[in-house]
Amino acid sequence: EGEGASDACLRSQAYWSILGGSTGHLFGNTPIWLFGSDWQGSLNSNGARSMAQMYALFASRAWHNLVPDYAHQVVTAGYGDINDTSYVAVARTSDGGSVIAYIPETPTITVDMSQLIGPVTARWFDPVVGTFTDITGSPFVNVGSRDFTTPGPNAGGNADWVLLLELATPQDQSLSFTSM
Repeated sequence: EGEGASDACLRSQAYWSILGGSTGHLFGNTPIWLFGSDWQGSLNSNGARSMAQMYALFASRAWHNLVPDYAHQVVTAGYGDINDTSYVAVARTSDGGSVIAYIPETPTITVDMSQLIGPVTARWFDPVVGTFTDITGSPFVNVGSRDFTTPGPNAGGNADWVLLLELATPQDQSLSFTSM
């Protein structure tokens, strides 16, 4: 999509905002802002579709109960540097029932499983197409530390993934947000 930020950069900014404690995130692009000649076509851009997948993920969960993990109590290693693009944004529900981590480029993170209140189902969420991939060995007990390594390039060819650790047995196999 020519000029501007990459799709992965747009996703990083959005996930960092939501998992960092903000109450929302706004996305737009120049053709839409200016109602340029192809503004309707821009509603279906890769960046817009990524935001729709993110919306579908968080709308299906109690995102408002997430507490950012700035003290690195949940993800204890591999979280990168908050001042650059490697930063892994992590939030956990206050009851310890779930963890969501956005991993922009670091392939392996370490999670302190005792931060969860029970055994959890672990899955990868592809932020490009909204599909889930079960992590082998899941569900995992809430004892000790566990390393999670991203499954390789996502559907867009980028390194970013979302790790979901959730108490409930997941029913959603993929999330889809149709274009306008």
